[in-house]
Amino acid sequence: MKFVTMRLGLILALSIATLVFLLTVTLTYTISQRSGASLEEEIGERLSMTSHQLVDKLDFYMWSRYQEVQLLQGLDALNDPDSSRALLDQVQTNIPAFSWMGVTDASGNVVASTNGILEGANIGARPVFLEAQTEPFIGDVHEAVLLAELLPNPSGEPLQFVDISVPLFRDGAFQGVLATHLSWEWGKEVLRHFDRTLHHQSGYTDLFVMSERDNLVLLGPDELVGKPLGLTLEDGWHVVTWPDGTDYLTGITKGEGYDDYSGLGWSVVVRQPVDVAFAPVASLERNILSFGLIAALVTAILGWLLASFITRPLQKITETAALMEQGKVKTFPHQSGIHEIESLASALESLVTSLTQAETERIHFETLANRDVLTGLANRTALRHYLNEAQTGQHEYVCFYIDLDGFKAINDTYGHASGDDVLIEIARRLNETSLDSAYPVRLSGDEFFLLFERNGRSHRAIARIGDDIITALSQPISFENGTARVGASIGAALWRSDTVPHTAIERADQALYRSKANGKNQITLDETLIA
Repeated sequence: MKFVTMRLGLILALSIATLVFLLTVTLTYTISQRSGASLEEEIGERLSMTSHQLVDKLDFYMWSRYQEVQLLQGLDALNDPDSSRALLDQVQTNIPAFSWMGVTDASGNVVASTNGILEGANIGARPVFLEAQTEPFIGDVHEAVLLAELLPNPSGEPLQFVDISVPLFRDGAFQGVLATHLSWEWGKEVLRHFDRTLHHQSGYTDLFVMSERDNLVLLGPDELVGKPLGLTLEDGWHVVTWPDGTDYLTGITKGEGYDDYSGLGWSVVVRQPVDVAFAPVASLERNILSFGLIAALVTAILGWLLASFITRPLQKITETAALMEQGKVKTFPHQSGIHEIESLASALESLVTSLTQAETERIHFETLANRDVLTGLANRTALRHYLNEAQTGQHEYVCFYIDLDGFKAINDTYGHASGDDVLIEIARRLNETSLDSAYPVRLSGDEFFLLFERNGRSHRAIARIGDDIITALSQPISFENGTARVGASIGAALWRSDTVPHTAIERADQALYRSKANGKNQITLDETLIA
């Protein structure tokens, strides 16, 4: 009889140990797989957002230079060669990215240019003249032809330019062309800045800028520059096997220009080896599985040794686990005087703690994917999620579309690092707004967005809020290289949470353009707020 009792005890111990072990391993594996898939999505979105930020910066820079050339187009100084030469030399001194600027006559003869280079030469056969006789022309990256031997070139590498030229008219008659060659070194510097930031944050990462012509690589790894990429990719992020046989997490964004600059169709590609990009996923899964296996092993051993004593207490622990899943309790019961049961409860509680910590890590990565890297504000992805959640109720919200005035001058005068300091300070001031439930967002570049509940405010009260924000943002900002001040223009529109938010955002954007057109540094209310 005693022998039979021992065998039943052994069977019970094995059964309990095996059951607990399998349940723990299954639960741990399921959590790790789901957390890993979610984290992969967040990492991919973050890589895609990086490509979007870089292409936006390139388009904004080109728009800025385009605006400067258009401003020169209307100056009377260009009617006289001596005045033209002095003006162009001054512009080149202030904006060295213009490697060469010249004014031609109607036949393409250069009559005035920076440092006198190419004066007397005829550029009538070059696209920079031919394509700009009736409307502005912006040409894609190309190597120097006439200027290759005339401009200083310390690096020894082939000189590359982007063309910007506009026609010149007098009394309606075509007089010539204002032609400029913009050095492609500025693009390389922007890429290097992003590359340093990405290597610091994410390790090994490659950046590419591609032309619309046959996916030609304009910027990127030396061995690929000047060659077609050989891949067809859609905007967003993908795991792609590249021609070198390596799998890369790849994010791509095609530029759409900026304001009245339609863009050159450049695309930015950011790639990272899959094993590097998804290293946090593998680490998270390993941690979850390790904690789960250790806890399962401890639980199985305790079940093996203490089967005869834990039948009833185990039932209590099982019930507690169900309550814990429902959030009704947070700890397992500790039965005083029974050391083995207390050890089992502690082991299971450690497992829950470990899994909770793993989930906390996942939430942390999700937060990073929804935050602007520079300012810490919510980004476009976070705004989209926020608006989707807000649509569950019936509320009225005010949308402020904010664009900084004079920010480009800070970048041009003090450099991009100082410009970044200004954006960080602007974000801090938006965060400190006294509005209840205000939700500040950085959209891109120097564009911001602020969403808050209307709460019955009149359109005059909303206008005062906008004026207060403009006043706050316009205060002087100190940074390492000096002190500067920016203005702000705001477009405001009403969004009702039972309607599509995209329409309200567009109306706010249109109101912003009216603020810009009417002199900047002011708020314009859409008719949805005034009616």
